[in-house]
Amino acid sequence: MQKDARSRKIVLVAHCILNQNSKVLGLAQHLNMIVELVELLKAKGFGIIQMPCPEFTFAGLLRWSQTREQYDTFMFRRHCRRIAVQLVDQIGEYIRNGIRVSAIIGIEGSPSCGVNRVYIGYSGGEVEKIKLVRKKPVRKPGVFIKELASELEKRRFSIPFYGVDEKQIRQSVEEIGLLLED
Repeated sequence: MQKDARSRKIVLVAHCILNQNSKVLGLAQHLNMIVELVELLKAKGFGIIQMPCPEFTFAGLLRWSQTREQYDTFMFRRHCRRIAVQLVDQIGEYIRNGIRVSAIIGIEGSPSCGVNRVYIGYSGGEVEKIKLVRKKPVRKPGVFIKELASELEKRRFSIPFYGVDEKQIRQSVEEIGLLLED
């Protein structure tokens, strides 16, 4: 294997970590990206793969805000499964060629990309109403993260999942920094 300057290690991140413009209107908490996490990954020498946003590619930018239950439909799961298959194909290619895939990083609370926490219930879709009504968090992965984990398991790839909590960004990024190997 030829040697060059690359670090030979990567992480996959939820789309909105690198592009807050993809979030439901009214929900972006950062100007453009989660800079703290990007700086950490850069400092630790990780390449970054931006996963597609399943909600954006399924329903577009002007979609309504929905809970996990509202997205947990046959059509959306199938959409997520297709994305997961393509990502795991890429992961396999990297691994076969000596690149370490160190983590998959999602966004807590996201109905698609939540790793440990999502919101459930049926509450309409208007952001202001959702902020008032849908405050029932549960310990469960988002629809897309569940499909991605299932595809990884089928192919016997073991990659840890970490979730960024945007309400506690510093603590979240510090924890991820400690969990990622140098």
